[in-house]
Amino acid sequence: MGPLLLAGLLAVIVVCYVHLEIPKFTRGATRREVAHGVLIATGCAFGTVSAWMPGLVAPRWLAFAAGFGIVHVPAAAILLIRYWRGSGQS
Repeated sequence: MGPLLLAGLLAVIVVCYVHLEIPKFTRGATRREVAHGVLIATGCAFGTVSAWMPGLVAPRWLAFAAGFGIVHVPAAAILLIRYWRGSGQS
């Protein structure tokens, strides 16, 4: 359960980072809302599937948090690269 607890904690950090950074790099309220909505909906779907995997030995909420966060990792990587490059809003 230790590695999954660490994954859940990292997931929370990644999710917070992504949702705080999206407004800095996304022009227009509608585009920001769509980005937040797509990430949240996809994260919920992936987290639900992760929580109901057969043979799970960890609490389901922890598996959900880890699954939810994993969906946000590619977005976090893209936003981090954009930050390093000094990109503006698009």
